[in-house]
Amino acid sequence: MGVVTAITPTGHVTARTAGNWVPPEGTNVVDATGRFSGRIVRVFGPVARPYVSVRPRRPPREADAAMLLGATLVEAEEMHGAA
Repeated sequence: MGVVTAITPTGHVTARTAGNWVPPEGTNVVDATGRFSGRIVRVFGPVARPYVSVRPRRPPREADAAMLLGATLVEAEEMHGAA
């Protein structure tokens, strides 16, 4: 779905999508490790490659936030389907 590009001061995660298809707001997302999970609350930016703002279930700690930068987020249903 997208790669994490920033963590906002409020703890929201910003990710850049891979293409012009974006899951709708309200979609649950996770990282590959399953440690991070959240919900898309906003889609913004250019139509060709929009950004999404993800509200995490709990704000990431500073060390976790640093590790999250550059991570790929996927729809939660994709992770469950792959398991």
